[in-house]
Amino acid sequence: MRCSFFTRFRRLLVLISVLALASVVPALLADDPPAEKAAEKKPRIGPPTAEELAGQRMQFMKTALSRYTVQVGKSKEPAKVGDPCLRWTNPIAGAPDGIVAVYAHEGGRPAALGQLFLNDEKQWCNEFTIIAENDVAIKRSDRLFWKPSEYVCKLTDLPRSPRPSDKPVLRLAQMRSIAGDFSVISYFRGNKHGLRLLRQPVYRYSEKGKILDGALFVFVLGTDPDCGLLLEAYQDKKGSHYRYALAPITVFKLEVRYKDDLVWSVEGTHNRSILSAAYTPEPGEVLPK
Repeated sequence: MRCSFFTRFRRLLVLISVLALASVVPALLADDPPAEKAAEKKPRIGPPTAEELAGQRMQFMKTALSRYTVQVGKSKEPAKVGDPCLRWTNPIAGAPDGIVAVYAHEGGRPAALGQLFLNDEKQWCNEFTIIAENDVAIKRSDRLFWKPSEYVCKLTDLPRSPRPSDKPVLRLAQMRSIAGDFSVISYFRGNKHGLRLLRQPVYRYSEKGKILDGALFVFVLGTDPDCGLLLEAYQDKKGSHYRYALAPITVFKLEVRYKDDLVWSVEGTHNRSILSAAYTPEPGEVLPK
């Protein structure tokens, strides 16, 4: 009897364990998705990322500037825009994104600089700085867009110029040293700001038989270029020398010193050698935010 009782008791325990396990296993299996489904990424729901927006903006800005060409005098071909040479922001002005690009003939001296940027009012603006010394017309889609009435970018021999090196890498070192002797003050929105020199030129150029080497440096507020400095190595009957020119890349007043001597200044409020205006989109063109 005792043996029979314990036997039946063990059988009952086994049955209870089996039933309990049978109820738990399906639940455990249900919590583990199939390997394929577990590996799938859920789609992201939300606004575009900063990286995606930046990509859209860059394509838009490049396309917008490519609509313009720069005609200098009676040149057979207009100067066309290259790839952006600098992407910038200006937290002081509240401008979150912008680019600057060079309009030139086959890698030569810039004829003009073009900018496209988003301002603090979330409005897209285009801006053009004239580098050529005279007779310039900016066209958009082959129609006259703007013809400046003043030219303030003039080449001047550098005082006590060093002799340009025969080697490009050493000429770059010379030009960087020369650029470091310039300082620029901007009167942005009526406030005085010392601009910072970007030590690396944003554009390098030459012209056979005319310009041995040239470099465009910029002085920035944030990383927004407000003043351009061109340095050129050239040769004349007296030998090889450096010369320079300064160009406003802002509608505000600028003052430039070379080794503490005031060498150039330009008044603000659209000094007639720079144009800054709202960008007009093409029909059907969508402006990114």
